[in-house]
Amino acid sequence: MDTTASLEAVQFGSFRLDCRAGQLLRRDARGAFAPVPIGSRALELLRVLVDHAGQIVPKQTLMDTVWPGTAVEESNLTVQISTLRHVLDAGRTEGSCIQTVTGRGYRFTLPVTPIAEPPAERSAAPAPAEAPGRRWPIRAALAALVVALFGGWWLGSIWTGAPAPRFSLVVLPFANLGGDPTDNALADGVTADLTNDITRAAQATVTAQATASAYKGRATDIRALGRALRVRYVLEGSVRRVGASLKVDGQLTSAETGTELWSDRFDEAVSDPATDQERIVSRLQTGALRAIIATESARSFRERPNDPDAFDLVVRARAIALGPPSLENEQQELGLYERALGLDPANVVALVDSAYLLTDMQPASGWQNFADMQRAGRRLAKARELAPEFPNAQTTTVFWLQTVGRCPEAIELAHRVIETGPDRLRSFEGVRSQLGVCLTWSGHAEEEIKLQEQAMEGSPRSPWVFSRYGHIGRALLLLGRDQEAIASLQHSLALEPEVGAQTPFTYRSLAAAYARTGQMEAAHHALAEADRLFPHDTARGHCPNGSTSDVYRDQVRRLQDALRLAGERDHADEDADFGVASDRLLHGVVAGHTPTTAPGAATIRTADLPRLLADTKPIVIDTMHCSWGRSLPGAIGLTFSGLGGDVTDEAQDRLRAKMQELTGGDRARPIVAVGWNAELFDGRNLALRLAALGYTHVYWYRGGLEAWEVAGLPEAALDVQDW
Repeated sequence: MDTTASLEAVQFGSFRLDCRAGQLLRRDARGAFAPVPIGSRALELLRVLVDHAGQIVPKQTLMDTVWPGTAVEESNLTVQISTLRHVLDAGRTEGSCIQTVTGRGYRFTLPVTPIAEPPAERSAAPAPAEAPGRRWPIRAALAALVVALFGGWWLGSIWTGAPAPRFSLVVLPFANLGGDPTDNALADGVTADLTNDITRAAQATVTAQATASAYKGRATDIRALGRALRVRYVLEGSVRRVGASLKVDGQLTSAETGTELWSDRFDEAVSDPATDQERIVSRLQTGALRAIIATESARSFRERPNDPDAFDLVVRARAIALGPPSLENEQQELGLYERALGLDPANVVALVDSAYLLTDMQPASGWQNFADMQRAGRRLAKARELAPEFPNAQTTTVFWLQTVGRCPEAIELAHRVIETGPDRLRSFEGVRSQLGVCLTWSGHAEEEIKLQEQAMEGSPRSPWVFSRYGHIGRALLLLGRDQEAIASLQHSLALEPEVGAQTPFTYRSLAAAYARTGQMEAAHHALAEADRLFPHDTARGHCPNGSTSDVYRDQVRRLQDALRLAGERDHADEDADFGVASDRLLHGVVAGHTPTTAPGAATIRTADLPRLLADTKPIVIDTMHCSWGRSLPGAIGLTFSGLGGDVTDEAQDRLRAKMQELTGGDRARPIVAVGWNAELFDGRNLALRLAALGYTHVYWYRGGLEAWEVAGLPEAALDVQDW
């Protein structure tokens, strides 16, 4: 099919592609077609896809047609596909009309209807000299030829067209100042890696390396170059070997003003060339992107202070993220991303970064509500559908999977990202960190140490270095390497910018390590700090959270013993009356002093529960907040069923359906809600949800599974079910 090459227009869905005028139109509520603003690259890409509707169009074919005579990075194609999907998929409920065929290309799935007559909405205009529908490739080829012949200088001196896109840059070939020809490969490798990594990491508009290579070794007028290539920023640098040391300089300049925005120097002894190149590229990429983000954010406030678009809001959020990690900063970022998604629901960066924040902003006791967890998962799925090759979508998905306890899936995806991803995704240390956590839970703490160290080597200036040291310290503690653990945990606390969810756990791990090395005064001090920050911990509350690894389970038991040695209490008192008034609220921060009652449910104690189980045969639901895979005999595990929220949310709808299945609709069936202990609201939250569903015989086991274990009562394998 070659529809647009011979016809005036084609129609698909509510859209019309005017081939001669080079315009996309959409039918409005009155039935008239109105122009849709869309860039020329995306428009030409659409024309090719429509030409071959229903067929797989290889990626290379698309790039050769849309960027004729010019070598471009594949990520530029991904960005244009994302732009088209944002326009064409608005209002669709069944996936995208542009289907990604993994490893092969893209397929346009909508039926296409040829229109022989020119659309009435188009104003009359002289026919162009080129064949209909082929004007853009010819003009692009001519422009590329001019740039190739004249190096962009003549074009740059007269170009007064559209301004450069936001977040656009060129990485000029790094110069080999040492003169040793063997270092040419290093200079070229740094250039290529920076071009590829920045394109993929930031979804930026980056000039293809083949185009940039035309300027190798030439004196550069930055502003003329910016006009010629239509970029806002120029990244350039040099490499030079001096004895055993390697010196690499990088510099970012505004192509509009010629002002230097950032510079850095890597000057260290070299050992392994491949590893050194990764470290260099990661450091230069991180520094350059931070400078661009800060500059774009300031420009956004200057040019559109009161009417920001989605791009402005995203770049402002990313600028906040450059500061030290804090809950306040993350809340500000999330608010900006939510506003951006309100303006542009298909903004991939906003989808991914907001999902990350929803996942990261959980308190020490876990997720606050089911809705945030599901919302983060859905946003990541949408981002991966819109931009399958966007690395941050993959790495944030690893983080989300690890956080929701789906470590086998997280490990599989993380390995795929690291081993088969472009250039090993050297700058994304987070995926290695999360993989390391899951490997520890799988009984391989020594592998986590290596991964966390690699993460720090890749991004030595990351604001999350303190977290990496904390993870290493805890892995060393589990392995019994207590003195090394102490050093790493102390380093983590020294670097941590403010008290966060990890801080009390770091102090608690430090107390355990001190106790096992006989430093009892230091152990008591560290434990006191941990209790001051998080007073609801118990030794029994450290559990494998469903891990089936015998190695990890044994390590957790030894950790419990070390915490008891440091002075940690064994368990909470199930009969403690904290003087807290009863309410009907579902508590998002699960840890806290619970009241003694729950409206609509009867509180039951450990001493009375065995008789209830024997006499009434109730349904027992365990929230699995702290799980060894065992619970009260016959208990059903519904993970995350004890989270906060409200009784009209998505979790309530799911629980309603599950309980209908378990009870057969019998609202009088006795049900026991089992949480962890009297200082966690998970069991009480579940009891309140059940009462709100209309069940009339709900029991809240306030002491929870911890009290059952303390009493030495029998346990059985937990029946974990989906809901």
